[in-house]
Amino acid sequence: MKKIALLILYLIPVALLIWFVASFSVNVPVHDQWRLVNLFDKIAGGNVSFGEFWALHSNHRIIFPKIIISILAFSSQWNINYELILSIFFAIASFILIYKLSANQVRNKGDNLFHLTNILTGFWVFALVQHENWLWGFQLAWFLVNLCVIIAIFVLSLETIWGDSRLFIAAICCEVASFSSAQGLLSWLALIPVVIAVKGEFLQIRKRLGLWIFLFLLTAALYSIDYHPKREMSMISLWEKPLVVVNYFFNILGSPIVRYPGFSGVLGLVILLVFLFFLFYFYSKNVAIQEQAAPWLSLGFFSVLSAVFITVGRARFGANHAIDSSRYTTVSICLLIAILQLCLLFIRSDSQEKKFISKLVYRFFAGVLICVIWVNSQQAIAQAKSALVYRKSAGDCLELIHYLDGNFFDNSPDSCLWVMTEKTQVVREGAEVLDRLGFRKIAGNIAFIDRPNTVYGYLDNPQLTTKSLIVKKGDSLRVSGWAIFPDSQKQPNIVLLSYGKNQSFFANAYVNLDSDDVAKALKSDKYNQARWGVTFSANFLPIGETIINVWVYNPSDRLFVKLDGGAKVTVEK
Repeated sequence: MKKIALLILYLIPVALLIWFVASFSVNVPVHDQWRLVNLFDKIAGGNVSFGEFWALHSNHRIIFPKIIISILAFSSQWNINYELILSIFFAIASFILIYKLSANQVRNKGDNLFHLTNILTGFWVFALVQHENWLWGFQLAWFLVNLCVIIAIFVLSLETIWGDSRLFIAAICCEVASFSSAQGLLSWLALIPVVIAVKGEFLQIRKRLGLWIFLFLLTAALYSIDYHPKREMSMISLWEKPLVVVNYFFNILGSPIVRYPGFSGVLGLVILLVFLFFLFYFYSKNVAIQEQAAPWLSLGFFSVLSAVFITVGRARFGANHAIDSSRYTTVSICLLIAILQLCLLFIRSDSQEKKFISKLVYRFFAGVLICVIWVNSQQAIAQAKSALVYRKSAGDCLELIHYLDGNFFDNSPDSCLWVMTEKTQVVREGAEVLDRLGFRKIAGNIAFIDRPNTVYGYLDNPQLTTKSLIVKKGDSLRVSGWAIFPDSQKQPNIVLLSYGKNQSFFANAYVNLDSDDVAKALKSDKYNQARWGVTFSANFLPIGETIINVWVYNPSDRLFVKLDGGAKVTVEK
């Protein structure tokens, strides 16, 4: 019975993560993913070279992620969900290795404290606080780098493998990490404690360490070949704002637990101090205890060094940038995992008189962490849910991109194209390539139905009257209403605005506003968020009198269907 209960506890975070990704993932490329389209085009044309994989991507060399994503793209017509599944697989593999490493250090595998530590570790490995990375396929590089570091640590900690073989396997893992993301280079430095901990004579250890450092320098030299970053970092500007830099660093360390200005920085400082305490504590003990602590110290060092690296590259955006995005939590979580495992070692190495108190304190803080993880999970679900309609709308706009005029869609933050990237020209050019490769179907020859037999919604503000609404160029205009698919459980994500008799669109609005009145009138809860509204500049409209019409796209019938009503507007200079 106990084994079943433990298995359920271990599986809860994995099951929650799988549900989260299945519920909120959207098969649409965003941001950096659009920069891979040209690579796909060259691969399909048979004229790709190693240079395309070697080329910098935002100051990183991501050779292995490019290879992995390309394989997945051509095997699935670039279904981005495959990348998300692989990220989950990397995380599962990371957790299994961490569990095995922890189990190798424990004689009594039935110890409740051992299971508590590793259940908490599982909750951190699969924590939803990393929701941006879980839902963005391109971020599989973060999980790949973490996995490579953990494999290297695990292999170096195995006494059943001969020392030099361990070093060779670990070096391969660090090479993969180095050419998956720039912080992967730091894995070489982070692993020094566990490299030293591999048993051997003093001369063997010194030789092994020298070889390890040589391999790191060689990798760094290879990395620097033809290294011409587009975004250069100014160290002088960082020194001008030391408090911002320090706060940014501590915000990264504290962000997995709390992501509020001030609190994150203080908590990050506490977390670092706890790690430093364990560092000095274990290196004051005998060699056997040092060897047990070395893997977790290396994992913690990797997290701290990565936070330093991210700080140097990103602190110019302000200290709160570290907590505005959940991307960096994937690496800072490693420090929390290291501290959890070091706590377990600390309790086991403590005297019998103090061990009881240590266990009580540990269980108390474990309970606090479980509460924190629960709160963070609720926040992540809420954020993903609120962003879902925008991501789905981006997929609709990608399919309909030939009908979207450039003035609004290429220049307004409210544009559904901006959800994919602010560089909308990249999306327009990439859409043609994806259509040609068969990775996406870009719609064309869609019929416009201006008098449907069924009501699909209404433009109710401003209403169409005999008197025209007069606005001047540069004025803002608010248009709102509601929209539904009357014969479908699936409801529209966006409405598209046109003027006059144009069969193209100058703006979009998201269908995500509360509409209790519509749900009550139509007697269905599926219309609870059927309202939409958008404010845009009159610069997007022609001079003179025109009528604004609003449409929904019905993908099943490949039709643009007009909503009832319209707005008569006169634009004056």
